[in-house]
Amino acid sequence: MKCPPIMFKQIVRPLGLKKVLYFLLLMCGVLIFYLMRHQFTSSRKHQPRLSAKHQETITKSPQDGVWTWKCQADKCQRHAKTPEDGQSVSLTTCNMLCGNMQLWPSPTGPVTLGSRGLIFSLDQIHLETVLVGPVKDLLDKAFASFVGNVEKLTRNKNGDFKHSDINKFRVYVNVINSDITKLQIGTNESYSLTLKTIDTDLVASIKASTFFGARHALETLSQLIWWDEFAHGGVLKVLKIASISDSPAFPYRGIMVDTARNFIPIESIKRVLTGMAANKLNVFHWHITDSQSFPFASPRVPKMSKFGAYSSDMVYHPEDIKDVVDYARVRGIRVVIEIDTPAHAGNGWNWGPTESLGDLAVCVNQQPWSAYCGEPPCGQLNPTNPNMYNVLEKLYKDILDLSEETEIFHLGGDEVNLECWGREVKWNNPKTNYTDLHDLWGVFTLKALERLKNANGGRLPKYVVMWSSNLSKKPYTSKYLNKHNIIIQAWGPFQWGQTTDLLQEGYRLIISHVDAWYLDCGFGRWRETGEAACDPYRTWQSIYSHRPWESISVSKEKILGGEACLWSEQVDSDSLDGRLWPRAAAFAERVWTDPVTNQINGFALDENVYTRLSTQRDRLVERGLIAEAIWPQWCTQNPGMCL
Repeated sequence: MKCPPIMFKQIVRPLGLKKVLYFLLLMCGVLIFYLMRHQFTSSRKHQPRLSAKHQETITKSPQDGVWTWKCQADKCQRHAKTPEDGQSVSLTTCNMLCGNMQLWPSPTGPVTLGSRGLIFSLDQIHLETVLVGPVKDLLDKAFASFVGNVEKLTRNKNGDFKHSDINKFRVYVNVINSDITKLQIGTNESYSLTLKTIDTDLVASIKASTFFGARHALETLSQLIWWDEFAHGGVLKVLKIASISDSPAFPYRGIMVDTARNFIPIESIKRVLTGMAANKLNVFHWHITDSQSFPFASPRVPKMSKFGAYSSDMVYHPEDIKDVVDYARVRGIRVVIEIDTPAHAGNGWNWGPTESLGDLAVCVNQQPWSAYCGEPPCGQLNPTNPNMYNVLEKLYKDILDLSEETEIFHLGGDEVNLECWGREVKWNNPKTNYTDLHDLWGVFTLKALERLKNANGGRLPKYVVMWSSNLSKKPYTSKYLNKHNIIIQAWGPFQWGQTTDLLQEGYRLIISHVDAWYLDCGFGRWRETGEAACDPYRTWQSIYSHRPWESISVSKEKILGGEACLWSEQVDSDSLDGRLWPRAAAFAERVWTDPVTNQINGFALDENVYTRLSTQRDRLVERGLIAEAIWPQWCTQNPGMCL
């Protein structure tokens, strides 16, 4: 590091050489301090932020105060501490040992939990397995993530980290099908978990058909561990006895995040994956581009992001995508990347004329926007330009290579504006002058599928997903959408009846009903003209209670699962966590457990759901997510008095 240049010769005589050297040394020190401070501030800029209230909670030393909690009638009741009580029992410890379990999502099989906890230290946890090869590598990373989650319980807390009731905490993992390292729709995600003491050791035995079931078991095991702030000034505890069998109700349990309206940094995307793993969600649907921006730095078509990204530092490079895919796989999640077509395609597609390729897209940024699309800016692919299909094939190849996902591919396919095509597409051949532009849309879809087939080595992915639209209605469904390989993501309101119609036609579905599972709704309009927001806000209770297959007469087997969607018109990295959590956790229990939600004592949801979700929300906060509170803390401390 060089010190700032100073007019040395001019100041040597009046001040003296020694004074000048002192002055220069002082200036260098000030400069070094400034640069170090700037570097530290920059490194913290995009770190997950904790609320002031939570910061205060985790930095203060816990105290054995005036309250203690006692288990009465399977509920933790708060009592003023008396001399006869001895050491206070913390609320967390009482909840873990009293009555209802604190697991989320609730296991679908038999559960037996003990009523005693054992103290242990972090360095006593050891993994034991006979696995080798790629699955062992995945398991090692998943186990490291598990230990990291346990460690977060102790962060910024004072306590006795060496006190223990056991010699070792042994985690034994047995995976039957050790050759399966990629998640698919038919992958067995079930597991069994037992906790028991053997001599002076505590042994957690995990048995799973695949790595993915074993990973879920590690997540469940982490939820049997807690921080007791009262015992010995603060210690880690784990249940002494447990037996759990579990498997998901649906194979597809997804979260969609739109990163095109507003750019979401990679570290924020990883926080989404962290929350998904904590709730056993297994598909991250990455809506990576839209008409607003094209932040995907395609290796084969680099001009897409050069023309379409908001800025050069708001781009997802190939190494970024691979990083997300690897991070997700360790947490039992597959990444499905969507470049929406033929609509929602504008900025980024507007470089064709400069390369003598013609208009790859039409209506791009066209005004008045309301005549050409549902929200500004507009843009749709030009279905009559063969060069556009060449570009599309290269993009598909990039996505397949980077995501390493070849079983599921999302083609997009929603909200095509036929007025745009009718006004802007140049009809060079009179024979292609369609009387029904739905047929042009259908022909585009067939051509896009053919290009996807080429990109995938001559065969279509087993499941090609498309948003529900006018093309997924009669008479176009049977004409253009092959029910044997097309999956419809039904996003319209359940009341529209399209879900039932598609199931009756034999299509398999992913449910994303806007009236229940759109997490961006209810935050007001973001523009003055047109419908700028979907209302009302989707509460976690309404998300949890949405069970559309309960009221349809068609077989539930055609429903692969569900996906909660977060569009980003009013979301960026600062608001991302709060929009998702804990509402996405409520969705997660719906698609993992699918509990019945009959009226109980006049309430739609049992109090147990509230208390377990509150506990899960606290876990998410411990793991660095800024999850919203579900009720006042007083309700947690006073069970039965808030419903």
